[in-house]
Amino acid sequence: MPNKKDKRDSALVKAVLALDGYLAELERVGAKINSTDMTSDIDVGFIQKLMTRFTECGKGVSDEVANLSAHLREAQARTEAVAEGVSRQAELFSARRNEQNEKMEKFHFLGEKVRELNAAIGGVRGDRAKLKSLVPEFEAQLSLLVKELQDLRKSARDSRMKVLEKNAASLAQTLDTVRKKLNAV
Repeated sequence: MPNKKDKRDSALVKAVLALDGYLAELERVGAKINSTDMTSDIDVGFIQKLMTRFTECGKGVSDEVANLSAHLREAQARTEAVAEGVSRQAELFSARRNEQNEKMEKFHFLGEKVRELNAAIGGVRGDRAKLKSLVPEFEAQLSLLVKELQDLRKSARDSRMKVLEKNAASLAQTLDTVRKKLNAV
């Protein structure tokens, strides 16, 4: 955000201050002219000077209104350009957020599948014969989950989602450990 000095130095603020100066001077000179008793002995030179100054101030007001209007149009154009850029960025942010949410949902889904598989393996761990008979089925599920996690990890890497990439790799490593234990049965 610009500091106060920058604001005072902006063309827009300078135009407002110049307009304000001309308006104040116009009112001051106009008040002098209006309070002068034109029916008495007057200093014609002084009144002429006031009238000339009043005309100059009126022209200054008119010029500064035009100047201020031009600066306002420029400010509006700059604001619209910035708003368009922000709008584009908001669309990109929304798309990125949606992509991130989809990948996280996929990760949570796979994490739930891993928990279910671990629970199934844990449920038969005490029965060595049953565990041995289910190893091929568990192995198939493990292979599928590892493949999906590797795909998710690659997708996360391609999308530069480092935390998700790391989490998917970690979960895949955990499954590799589970696979090694199953193969040892």
